[in-house]
Amino acid sequence: MFKLLKEYRFYVSIAILLLLPILALNTSKQEKSDFSFFDRTVLFVTAPVQEAITYAVDHAAHFLQRYIFVVNLNKTHAEVVEENRRLNNALHNFKEMEAESKRLRALLQLQERIPESKITAQVIAKDVSIEFKSIRINKGARAGIEKGMAVVTHEGVVGKILRTAPEYSDILTMLDDLSSIDAIVQRSRAHGLLEGMTDTACILKYVLRTDDIEAGDTIVTSGLDGIYPKGLMLGNVLKVAKKSYGITQTVVVRPSVDFSKLEEVLVILKQDKNIL
Repeated sequence: MFKLLKEYRFYVSIAILLLLPILALNTSKQEKSDFSFFDRTVLFVTAPVQEAITYAVDHAAHFLQRYIFVVNLNKTHAEVVEENRRLNNALHNFKEMEAESKRLRALLQLQERIPESKITAQVIAKDVSIEFKSIRINKGARAGIEKGMAVVTHEGVVGKILRTAPEYSDILTMLDDLSSIDAIVQRSRAHGLLEGMTDTACILKYVLRTDDIEAGDTIVTSGLDGIYPKGLMLGNVLKVAKKSYGITQTVVVRPSVDFSKLEEVLVILKQDKNIL
């Protein structure tokens, strides 16, 4: 008998597992006082199994609910992250357009103050060589730009055209030591030549020791060099140094243009040229 049970133990176990729920269901419909010895035995045997099955089913359902919740939460999080990225990009683009609009409005106001023909160009490169302090713009000879033309922005003078190609031009900035601009002190009308000195400063040369110049004074173009119109902003006096001898004084000027943030410029065409 035991050998037979051992041989067919798998099938016997399946039968018992299938039979126990039926017996338990049958006993659950009876009043407690109607339980027979057999019923009480079945309940005693099936109760732990029922509890285990109920526990397993409840926990499985709870795990499934939590899994679905986590999956939905991760999906929602990914959607929120993507939407946040999209909104940040849109905000960045809006701020960039707003900043460009402000710069172009300032250039437009400058155009209205300068009667000469002009053309707007964008800065596309900066020369890092030691030969020249220059920048490159995206307009050239095809647009009517020629060597020696003045280049300005709403902040003031940038420099002059150094060389041209059909589709681009290089500007010799006022920071270069080869640059020389005829200038005057706006307040006292003292006269001198503004030349490049460092990456952040220029020097006003040939200023008489007797000229009234103070730190903070505004330096503008005189219009006498035939390149730059009169009254364009050049910079402000940083330092004035007078020696105990000689007839001149040293005047250091900070340019009004921030060359590190320069993006658009105006090229002033010659009077007999038109914008193409």
